[in-house]
Amino acid sequence: MIITQTVGQDTQSMIMSLIPDSKFQCATTTCLPFTNVITSNTRNCQFACLTQSQCIAVTFHQSTSNCELFDGMLNQNGNMLADVDATSMNVISGTRFPPESTTTSTSISTTTSIPREYYVK
Repeated sequence: MIITQTVGQDTQSMIMSLIPDSKFQCATTTCLPFTNVITSNTRNCQFACLTQSQCIAVTFHQSTSNCELFDGMLNQNGNMLADVDATSMNVISGTRFPPESTTTSTSISTTTSIPREYYVK
């Protein structure tokens, strides 16, 4: 499933694998969601993940409209638990556009020569 969001010139996309009737089984703190949001459906849950660069997986609970966003999980598919109320999705590695942002810094230095007679001490 390809998720795309376009706002003006800001285009983002990613590809997610869908795991119906399953949720992430979190026995350790490395599998806890970093945030929960209320969304009306699975698609809006996917968009919530798209807007968070650290999001690598989500679980949407139909009955409560709760969308859990996950980051930093190791082997997401190895921690699945059957749940007919839940749909889980993983961001496929390398498919997020733009890729996770990196900070780029540019500095410009200007040197101005001041004639000695105009130099103020």
